Parts: sequence; structure tokens; C-alpha cells
Amino acid sequence: MHRFSFVAAGAKTEVIVGEGAYAGLDRRLRAIAPGRWFLISSKKVFLLHGPKLFAGGAESLDSEPLFVPDGEKAKTWPVLGRLLEELVRRGLRRDGGVVALGGGTVGDVAGLAAALALRGVHVVQAPTTLLAACDSALGGKTAVDLPSGKNLAGAFHAPRLVVVDTSTLETLALRAFRSGLAEVVKTSFLDAGFHRAMARLEMPLAARQAAAVAEAVRRSLAVKARAVARDPFERTGERAALNLGHTVGHALETASGHRLQHGEAVAWGLLAALRLSVARAGLAPVAADALARRVLRLVSPPVPSPAAMRGMPDLLAGDKKADRAGLNAVLLAGPGQPMLVRVERAELVGAFEETLGRYNRVGWVSPGFRA
Repeated sequence: MHRFSFVAAGAKTEVIVGEGAYAGLDRRLRAIAPGRWFLISSKKVFLLHGPKLFAGGAESLDSEPLFVPDGEKAKTWPVLGRLLEELVRRGLRRDGGVVALGGGTVGDVAGLAAALALRGVHVVQAPTTLLAACDSALGGKTAVDLPSGKNLAGAFHAPRLVVVDTSTLETLALRAFRSGLAEVVKTSFLDAGFHRAMARLEMPLAARQAAAVAEAVRRSLAVKARAVARDPFERTGERAALNLGHTVGHALETASGHRLQHGEAVAWGLLAALRLSVARAGLAPVAADALARRVLRLVSPPVPSPAAMRGMPDLLAGDKKADRAGLNAVLLAGPGQPMLVRVERAELVGAFEETLGRYNRVGWVSPGFRA
């Protein structure tokens, strides 16, 4: 079992990663807040993992979970409003809190509900997907989507506890697991030590070996924790590095109608960022190709549909890193050397199109599927 804690903006977050991490959850919930806690999940996830979570935190948790839809359908105003009404109706108080059991969409909407209910109650994140376990569960970004793009209405609301029982990740379908690996790969680009460790972790991760998955989760969360501690509200630019690949990725995901999974879209965003990094950040071409091969081997993203590719450019302006002067993109000067660079929309689109053509020609792109 791996444990660490960090402080960001005066709030302490404890992180526990490993098989059996839900053991002792009740004691930890009571230490955070002694009142009633409410579980938010989806029916599908709860059937798989709810009993194990309740076994660890049965006394503190209300016996009736609140359910949200699977996927991006959870992140809507009607779903958020219903959660808030139900939490208040069932007796949520300031001495209680919310536990989010599920993937990133469950964590996003449950976290925002916790941020808004009674002007803020505690939230605990219990991610059950690799994508959430490595990234979205930690850091306090909560949100719902708008028609203009992903995650455009939300709040920073840091979890008091992130608890990752790595046995839950064994139930993921291959496509969802590979999508989660996109965030692992992204984080490995941002930290030189993690980048070096990937030389031995890459093959075991592709084979879904438990020890490698647990180490990748721990390393990913540790890198993110350091960035969040330095820049909890994304104001100094240090935390912005965590958005590597997400400018193109979010736009492409939205343009695909979410047929592209988040990690798949981010994988294409990473590939485009690497190509643009050669031109704008001084990344050596041989290094860009080596890093790109890591993306393609581990994530193997499907080819976006023509409609998604046509719609992506117009959505780039909605990126949260944009300001009045235009777009900013995270690029790499080298592994562990991210930088925020002012870019033109045409540059991002051109880098994506060049990437798609380049790796499609050499046979790296997954055949036979368009998302």
C-alpha cells in the first residue's frame, strides 16, 4: 500500500493507493467529518464495487447511494441539480460529506455537488477507472459541461482523501484501460524521473500487470500533487503543464460527440503537441518520435471521424488556457521540461493533421475503427 499526503491552499489531501485500500475507510471518514456521508456513483459501477466500498465505510455511509448516468451524461445541469436536491432532502449537513465512487465523470459532478451543497462540504474521491485514478480524482477540479465545450462550469474543491483500490481497475475493458494510459503517458512526459521509469514499466503496463499499474498510479498522482501544491488554482502557470495534450484533446473529444474517449482524444492531443514542440519548443525530432511511439504503443488511439476532425478547429477557442490574446498550449522542450507557449489555431490544427498523416502512413494508428 502506498500512502502520502500534501497541502494545497491550506487544505490537506491524503492519498492511498493499493489493493485493499478501502479497508479502514469508515475510520478515515469519521476523522474528516463525524456526520453522515453520501455515496454518489453510477448503477453499473456500484454493482461492481459498491459492496467493497461499503465494507470499509459502512457505518458512516448512508445506505442508499445517489446514482448518476454513466459517461458525460452525468455532467449536466439537470443531473447536478437533482443531486443537490437529494443531498439536502436526505439530510446532508456541514459535518458530513460526499464520497464519489466511479470514473472521472462521476468524480467531476459529485465534486461540484459537494462544492455547492450548503456552500461546501467535504468530498472523498474513490476512482474506479485508470483515467480518474491517475489524474482527475486528485487536484480539486470539479465541473459539468456546456454546449460550448467540456468542463466550462465548475469550481476548485479539493478532496480530503483520494483512495484508489487498484483491484477495481482489473474490471476495466481494454479500451477504457488504454484510454487511462493516456494520462499515465502524459504525466511521464512531465517528470524526468517518471520518464526514465517508463523504460521498465511500458511493457508491464501494456500487459496490465498489477504491480506496474499500481506504481504508475502512484507516480502519476505524486507528480500531480506537486504541481497542485505549487499552483492550486492554476494561476501561476505551473499547474497548467498538467494540461499537456488537452487543448486539442478536449476539442476533438467534444467534436466527436464523445465517441472518442477522453484518453483517446488526449493521445491525439499529445501527438500534436509533440509535433508542434519540435517547431516551437526546441524538442529534438528523435525525442519527439520516441515519445510519440510511447503514446501509440500504450494507447493505440482510434482514428477520429471526418466529422470530428472538421469540428475540432472551431472548438479550440473554448480551451480554458485561452485568454484575450488567444490560445496558449503546453509544449515540451524535453522530458520533464514543459512550457506554456502562445500559439495560433492554425498551428495546432496543422500539427494534428501532420501527426495523423505521419503515423497513419507508417501503420501505427489503430485500423478499422473511427470515433
